[in-house]
Amino acid sequence: TIGGVSRKVTGLEEPLGLRLVIDGATIFIPAAFDPSEVRSDVTGKLVRWLKEDGQSVSQGEPFAEVEAMKMIMPLRAAEAGAISYEVAQGAVIETGQLLAKLELEDASKAR
Repeated sequence: TIGGVSRKVTGLEEPLGLRLVIDGATIFIPAAFDPSEVRSDVTGKLVRWLKEDGQSVSQGEPFAEVEAMKMIMPLRAAEAGAISYEVAQGAVIETGQLLAKLELEDASKAR
């Protein structure tokens, strides 16, 4: 009870953080955010890389495509930098799996 009002709260730990459902509203709290590590937020398949290994990407630029639930979705760079791949095209990927590392243009953005 908060302020005399009862709330229904459930929580589920996931590879990328904690998912809370409070009175039907979902809130996701990331465990950590490090833009130098590119992790999958879905389970599916890495369809293809859109950039060559070691090539530079801009913040927000698509660099890969993943397939999940029969949909193709782009992965976008959280920050600008040079990308180094950890997974081969066509690989089955899991939520939270490290897909690539990003050598950040601005190293102060790594945590």
